[in-house]
Amino acid sequence: MGNQKNRRSVELKVKEAYPQDVGKFKVRINNDIMKYLGIKTSGGIVGLYGRKISSAIARPLFSIDKVKDLIRMDKFVRKNCGMFIGDYVSVKMVKPILAQRISLLLKTLPLRADDFKQILKRKLMGVPVSPGDIIVIQLEKTRIPLAVSRLQPADFCFVRDTTSIDLIEKKQEEEIESIDGLIKRKQLVEEILQKLENRFDKGSISAEEFTKLYEQYKEELIFTDFQINELTSSKETEITSSLEEPKDSFFCPHCGMQIPRDSLWCPNCGKKIEPIK
Repeated sequence: MGNQKNRRSVELKVKEAYPQDVGKFKVRINNDIMKYLGIKTSGGIVGLYGRKISSAIARPLFSIDKVKDLIRMDKFVRKNCGMFIGDYVSVKMVKPILAQRISLLLKTLPLRADDFKQILKRKLMGVPVSPGDIIVIQLEKTRIPLAVSRLQPADFCFVRDTTSIDLIEKKQEEEIESIDGLIKRKQLVEEILQKLENRFDKGSISAEEFTKLYEQYKEELIFTDFQINELTSSKETEITSSLEEPKDSFFCPHCGMQIPRDSLWCPNCGKKIEPIK
């Protein structure tokens, strides 16, 4: 994971993302807190330590948010760190390193592997990733979810054009249609992983055997999470917050104030508004 021991951390309350940030691997944090964490106001990368560990690009909150101890994130980032709206997540600055190799699980390749890898590199360029992250790629009108199963050389990395991408088509041998069935399977795998760790700590299993079995079950756990995510996403009717844009208005890209859609200048910050296409 790298040396993050001496970095400051804060507990922030999870709120819904601004509409314009959805799907962009971003979180929004108060400017003062960003400075406290050691992040430049122009942005940086934060580690998110919830029920799971993930990372995201940090940017400042808009001026409409007066409360300091909050963090805005979309449902994709929330799922990756295992948090819900209203939860408190631990946040600290991290310094991801270049990903040498990333393995991605998916159900079916949408096109030729080499072509898809090039598309992925373009879409993920500079994006922070962690093992277990669910990444959703929009390819024309098709939504393609992938799960990060393995990442080298660390738990916090970013993708560049030199990153080697492995695509693993993972098809379930046995169809499990219910979320309850998948949750039970996830709990079973988590118990197996815990027992493996206990056996390794007691010295009753070799390091080589432990590593082989642990990686095998860890990949299964990630894929089960991936399937749960797919089922919940297809049925999800998440309640939209007051941040949802009415058709006759939108949010100023400079200060975040909700303004009429035909505005040429923002009445709050005074900056020019480019026409909405």
